[in-house]
Amino acid sequence: YNPPTSSVILDAKGQKLAYIFEGKHRLYAAYDEIPGYLIEALVAIEDTRFFEHNGVNPDAIIRAAIRNFEAGHKVEGGSTLTQQLVKNTILSNEKSYSRKIKEAILSMKIENELTKEQILERYLNEMFFGHGYYGVKTAAKGFFRKELDELTLKESALLAGLMKAPSSYDPTRNLDKALTRASTILSRMNKLGWITHDKYID
Repeated sequence: YNPPTSSVILDAKGQKLAYIFEGKHRLYAAYDEIPGYLIEALVAIEDTRFFEHNGVNPDAIIRAAIRNFEAGHKVEGGSTLTQQLVKNTILSNEKSYSRKIKEAILSMKIENELTKEQILERYLNEMFFGHGYYGVKTAAKGFFRKELDELTLKESALLAGLMKAPSSYDPTRNLDKALTRASTILSRMNKLGWITHDKYID
């Protein structure tokens, strides 16, 4: 995995003047640069059993199928973070059983080849956050003018929520919706015992 990244143009004092990129604006972040809160927020809302499964979570697939059947339309997905990574980097968005089978097989293969940390690093550098920002480091600078280690818990939750639907949860256009999504994520983290009640209501 070696995605194209943006070049940074600096002035004589080391201040950023501009970014130069072709196609996608991406600033790459190594796993160690990514705040633990942001990773926990992503896992809490998208794939709670990420560190336990082998790339596919049968329980999530069955639960999603039941909820979708009851609703009469798709309201929940059963894909793991690994499956989402495969879909975004290797396969297309084609809706077919054959693609889902390929996605599952490739996800299990990736889990055998990479560590969970390597998978998360690729995922968080690949995802689109809106406004032409690819990767969480680009999004942190674009939305908050901050380095990753400067993000607050709520800002981390907001970025984790953006990946599901960047246009719907864009804080520059739909702030209330973005904050509601972030609060849902923080509530989930609190329910799992990953953050204290004080941090959840802060």
